[in-house]
Amino acid sequence: MASIPTTTVEEEFEKNPDLKKEDLASLRRWLAEYPHFPAIPERQLILFLHSCYYNIENTKSCIENYYTVRSNTPYFFKDRDVSRPELQTALKTLVFCEFPGFDPNGYVVGYHRLRDTEPSHYVFNDGVKLLFMGMDAGLHKYGSVPGFVIVFDMKGVRLGHLTRLNLRALHRFFIYVQEANPIRLKAVHVLNTSSLIDKVMFLIKPFIKKEFLELIHFHKGDNSTIYQYLPKRCLPVDYGGELPSVEELHTIHCENLQKLQPFFEEEESFRIDESKKPRGKKKTSSSYDSLPPPEPVSIQSLEID
Repeated sequence: MASIPTTTVEEEFEKNPDLKKEDLASLRRWLAEYPHFPAIPERQLILFLHSCYYNIENTKSCIENYYTVRSNTPYFFKDRDVSRPELQTALKTLVFCEFPGFDPNGYVVGYHRLRDTEPSHYVFNDGVKLLFMGMDAGLHKYGSVPGFVIVFDMKGVRLGHLTRLNLRALHRFFIYVQEANPIRLKAVHVLNTSSLIDKVMFLIKPFIKKEFLELIHFHKGDNSTIYQYLPKRCLPVDYGGELPSVEELHTIHCENLQKLQPFFEEEESFRIDESKKPRGKKKTSSSYDSLPPPEPVSIQSLEID
């Protein structure tokens, strides 16, 4: 990639005793049979292996899903330039940041909430694009880490925001998060939950697996229950913590995304070449194309209390 990664391949081997050169060689042999894949850097292969706990077959599936989704979902993975007008608007409507340091388990903690609560200003696809850019920035910065945690604050979320969702895009979002993203997602903490959470879960449940559902923790009232997972030293002052405010961290995050523009530009060249996909060859272990469509959910069926 254009930007120099924080961790080298040698450093990845040093911090991951379960990482084996023979596993990387096995993946290289497998990839050679499928010329439609881009030339995947070794460091990226390590991230795939690590995220799949070094299970080779699961890693192959993750790789196939990763490049298939990124190649076929341009509204999430194309034109990833924060200087573009639509992303500038999204950064004024939404807040994204990473909490400095790691949680007690050594996990990276990402954060997201609304900044402008007017539903008509919310664009789901742009928000997801920025969310995935932030995740990629974390992988670029840290390399493999024990896990990632996402904190989402529902304050200001209204039924109008749910009616702005596109179900096809929502389905693609969950395919990527559950089947393709090369991170070890450990928890999703939802703050300021309200009666609306039932409607949210009704909407997304057809798209999510049982094991993913088990990662979600809901917090309401004063949100103090999150201290069981994230001590105050790991939280911004907005939540009684010791870190800088969410707004300060959001500003830093935006600056970092801008600095990583060469990385995002080069990353877009790593896409599947459909013209080189082998015909008649046994399909790779991807679950992307074989996933059954979810049961249809009508947004109009979400009644206002």
